[in-house]
Amino acid sequence: MTRTAPILLDVQQVSQRYALPRPSVFAKAGHIQALNNVSFQLMAGKSMGVVGESGSGKSTLARLVMALEKPTQGQVIFKGQDLNALPQANLQAARSDFQMVFQDPYGSLDPRQKVLRIVTEPLHSQLHGVSGQSLSTSDLKDLAAEALSEVGLRPSDLDKYPHEFSGGQRQRIAIARALITRPALIVADEPVSALDVSVQAQVLNLMMDLQDRFGLSYLFVSHDLAVINLMCDDVIVLQHGQVVEAGSADAIFQRPHHPYTQTLLSAIPGLLQ
Repeated sequence: MTRTAPILLDVQQVSQRYALPRPSVFAKAGHIQALNNVSFQLMAGKSMGVVGESGSGKSTLARLVMALEKPTQGQVIFKGQDLNALPQANLQAARSDFQMVFQDPYGSLDPRQKVLRIVTEPLHSQLHGVSGQSLSTSDLKDLAAEALSEVGLRPSDLDKYPHEFSGGQRQRIAIARALITRPALIVADEPVSALDVSVQAQVLNLMMDLQDRFGLSYLFVSHDLAVINLMCDDVIVLQHGQVVEAGSADAIFQRPHHPYTQTLLSAIPGLLQ
């Protein structure tokens, strides 16, 4: 008997509206509707792809899932808890279980900090460590060294600065930073778009290996449909802040129904079957 994986992330009818200081030709009503009634579920250990052109609402959705913003309406439920209803202290504690990897491996790492401080940043941002107890400097270094080893870097790299690494190595450092709290969910916002194609493959293979080893779930935000096809079990397609198509990656890529999805896929040779 096959058991269904539990629901890790449940996004329910989420909308996000941003007020503008004055009406414009792009938003005559005085606001921008970045997301409109978006819903989806992500199961534990699975990957959900969020695709759409620039301005479709992908990054806004990522920020809402990370509880960096509160939605205008709707709920973001993570492990059964509505993140936006949690007191600040409880939200801070919950954050250890979801982390983010950003697009730019050059801009997302503080150039003034050594790798040790960068990788342990999620632990410093909490009052206590992953075990609920305060962590010593030695503990932090051991955890950081382990995280670096897991992404294919050396413990000796902890004493270096970001400028001493290539773009692909910097993204590995960013992934190590996300891994150090042993999260259940990693939100990856265009994590390989700034890398050379050959390096992209290395980083994506690493992410798939880490998913297998640790049972990670990914919310994978990308305009690159080939990456989504490789990485994701399920896909939602956003257009103007709305979900226009949703389903398994196989169904979306082999039998897209919405004209927008068909247009996106037709622009990538070999994807539309």
